[in-house]
Order: sequence, then C-alpha cells, then structure tokens
Amino acid sequence: MAFTRLHLKKFRLFNDELFRFTEGVNLILGKNGSGKTSLLESIEILFNGASFRSRDTKDCIKHGYESFLISANGNLKDLKYSLQVKKSQNSKISASRKLLDKSTKKGELIFLQLVLAKNLKMIEGEPELRREHLNQIMFHVEPALKRLENKYQKALKQRNRCLKKNLPESEIALWTSEVADLGLELSLKQYHFFKIYRESLKNFINEVTDKGIFEFLKGMDISFSKGWERSNKLKTSLLESLDRDRALGYTSKGPHRMDFTFTLNKKNAANQLSRGQSKILILLSFLSNLILLKHLKGSETLLLIDDLSSELDQENLAQILKEILEIKSQIILTGIEGTEMHASIKNLSNFTQINL
Repeated sequence: MAFTRLHLKKFRLFNDELFRFTEGVNLILGKNGSGKTSLLESIEILFNGASFRSRDTKDCIKHGYESFLISANGNLKDLKYSLQVKKSQNSKISASRKLLDKSTKKGELIFLQLVLAKNLKMIEGEPELRREHLNQIMFHVEPALKRLENKYQKALKQRNRCLKKNLPESEIALWTSEVADLGLELSLKQYHFFKIYRESLKNFINEVTDKGIFEFLKGMDISFSKGWERSNKLKTSLLESLDRDRALGYTSKGPHRMDFTFTLNKKNAANQLSRGQSKILILLSFLSNLILLKHLKGSETLLLIDDLSSELDQENLAQILKEILEIKSQIILTGIEGTEMHASIKNLSNFTQINL
C-alpha cells in the first residue's frame, strides 16, 4: 500500500505544490510555520472529509482566494485509487474518492490514524481521549458495534432529556430499561475488544523492552473501567443513581463513561512517567495498532505523526525512529528541522525525507 502523490492548490499557505511519498516512512522536515501540520491536515480531509484543526474547512482556503483543491493518488493492494476534495467559500465541500475508477465512500480505502498534540495527553488526560482512541479502532474492526453504539446513544439522549425536564419516574424508567439493556450489550463488547487491544499492546511493549530499550516501560499494563460499579448490574446502578442524575441532568453511569488506565508495576503510569516517556508509550501504542489492525482486519493503515521530536531527547528520538522504521506500514512524520532531529536521523536509512 502506498499513498504516493499529493497536490495542494490554495490550501492554507500552499499556493500550488506537489508532494511525492514512498512506501514505508516519510519524514517531513521544516521550521515552525512552514506547513508541516497543514500537510497532514490535507490528508485527513482527503480521506475523512474533516479537519482536525478547524470545524469549518473554509478556514483552510488560502487567504485572498475563493477555494482550495486537494488531490492525491495511491495504490491499494496493487489497485490504483484517486482522491479529490474541493471547498469554496460559499459552497459545501465536495469529494471524489475512486478505486479503479469506481466511487468509494470515505473510510473504505485506508484507515487513517493520527497522532496529534492532544493525543500526547492520552495517559493523564480526560477519559474522552482514551475512549476516542479505543472506539476508533474497535469500530473499524467491528462496524456493527458502531451501530450498537448509535442505538445506545439515542436511548441515552432520551433518558437525559427526561432527567433534564424532571419528568415522572415512570417515564424515566422506560428509558432506564432501554439504556440498561443496550448498555450491557455494548459494555460486554467493549471489554472483549479491550482485552484484545491490551494483549496486543503488552506483547509489543515486551518485545521492545526485551531489546534493552525503553526499559522504563517494563511492567506496563492497562486496567479497564466499565463506567459503573464493578459489583452492580447496570440497571441497578442506574436506579441507585437516579436522584443524582436528576440533579445533574444527565446519566452518570454506563458504558459511555468507559475508561482504561495505563499502569506501571500496578501504579498509575501518569504519576510515574515524564512527558517524554509518556510520549514514547503513546507512540508505541499507535505502532502496536498497525500490527493489530493488520492481524484482525487485514486492513491497510496510514499513520500520521505530527511533530515527532517534541518532548523527546535525542536518545529517545533516535530509538523511536528506529522502531518506526521497523514497522511494515506507510507512516508520514513531521518534525522541526534542527540539530537534534538531524543528529537522530544521520545514521538511519530506508526512509524518505521531504524538506519544506
């Protein structure tokens, strides 16, 4: 699989630029403000139709112009695909995604993983970051779970509406039963997938630390929280928290509150690791996902990592680059041009460097 060509016209600071990528690792180097993150943003818009930087893709149009155009080509299992997205100031975004000249929906070509600044807070940050991370992989592997999640969210929305309006307990009870039934089914599926994710990541971390690198990650594990008391059935927990939920105006227990915690030797990793060490763990978890997705789904994944060198000293940067180069998948990295980055890559090979 290879994402081979990217053409940007009037996108962010780019006027009319063509970029070529190769299979394996592609490293984009440039100074701050040179457009590194914008390149990754354009790739996400191509594949997913959305930007991780702006709610409105109109913001991506180069100042003083009326529209932007992004186009790309690549190969997927020896089949050619093409992508094109256009956005004008006064019209909706339009997209064309084709495999062998036949239209495909977004998300059907390649699974896109992004490591952005927000992901660096995944270990110590809000549960939403970890849920989003696990759900993205889980729903890609098992699309039926996304449909189950949607049903659960609709029932949850109705229960929350009843709670906010302080409706009679009899009316709330109808939605409590619906939330409990769907929520239990969803939670069991979440936990089943979590165990697969956990085993894959633990094995990958063990393989890495056995090489004598990143030894601060020895004893890494992940613990699961289903979103309500472990000793209770979900319906019991919902009934017991009814008065609290009325006061809050929303449902405080259920699989929508699912979370997991990284640990080191049974202690919270957030309290044990430095920022640089936390970033190494996060990057390794994304690399592990590439292997997991290939095994479970046989799917091709394009991994985008923004600002690789931030928070990392030269030794850890050089070591994580070596691990990235060993992964058999296409990866596009960005990094700030400078002494540390150049020192880390000078003895490495088998990657493509793009300078902005």
